[in-house]
Amino acid sequence: MPGPVSDSYDPEFSTGARATAVREAIMEQRDRITNVLGDKLLPIVDIAEDDFDHTLPNNFTKRFVFNERELRVIRFALNRAIETI
Repeated sequence: MPGPVSDSYDPEFSTGARATAVREAIMEQRDRITNVLGDKLLPIVDIAEDDFDHTLPNNFTKRFVFNERELRVIRFALNRAIETI
């Protein structure tokens, strides 16, 4: 009798648990940015063309400091976004 399957296989991340870890790392950075921008999502085309009502004050100067791990997670997520377009 075979034993229980503890984790599913994922071709890129090896296991479902590792894919979940990647997803959670991306979500951490997304949540960090959402804390500044708020929950409202805007159409990306409007943002790319700078055709939207800016909600942050003109004098908004909050500085983001990212460590290497955070920057690598963000770059991974951005590369994935580019691949889907």
